[in-house]
Amino acid sequence: MLTKSKNPSKSALTAFFAVLLVLFLAPSCFAELAGMGDASASEQKSESGLKALIGLGGGNTMIADDGALFMSLRIGLDLKPLVAVGAWASTSIDDVRNYSAPIKQMINYKSFGAFVELFPLRFNEMSISVPIQVGGGVVNIMEADDEAFAPEDYFFTADMAAHFNYRLTKMLEISIGGGYRMFAGIEENYLDNMDFCTPFGELRFTVRE
Repeated sequence: MLTKSKNPSKSALTAFFAVLLVLFLAPSCFAELAGMGDASASEQKSESGLKALIGLGGGNTMIADDGALFMSLRIGLDLKPLVAVGAWASTSIDDVRNYSAPIKQMINYKSFGAFVELFPLRFNEMSISVPIQVGGGVVNIMEADDEAFAPEDYFFTADMAAHFNYRLTKMLEISIGGGYRMFAGIEENYLDNMDFCTPFGELRFTVRE
């Protein structure tokens, strides 16, 4: 009889300590689960928040039936995951001969404006984007007796392209693509819009926060 009465006490004591252990561990487990939920929400918020970007690009374009290089700078914001917006500035690096002018004349241009870039497809580090730019600028000319380029005509410009983007590191992205650039308002010095309207190719490096 003594043996039988001892076992229920021992079982009750074991159960009591088990309950205490569960009560002791439960708050820390719940806290950890809550922390994981917060981290997940924080990650999602970070992934979908505003991120800064700055990019430098360049490529080949046609001016007055001659090949020329251009360089562009972009500064903006990523509105993840589908859109980026910002401002851009571009200039032609090469000076091009205006063969339509009766005297020797060199031309180039500078432009600036706003852009929106759409990202219809994303695959981890890779993405396909469609950058669209609108803005305005100035055509500069220099004749044989001139010492420097001078502004001669002003224009509106817009272009659309398709880019393949690859994230080299967490912050650095490289892009390659091309599109078509249109001009309106050019009509001085025997030049017109079609002397500048052109397909173009571009290589771009972008630092994204």
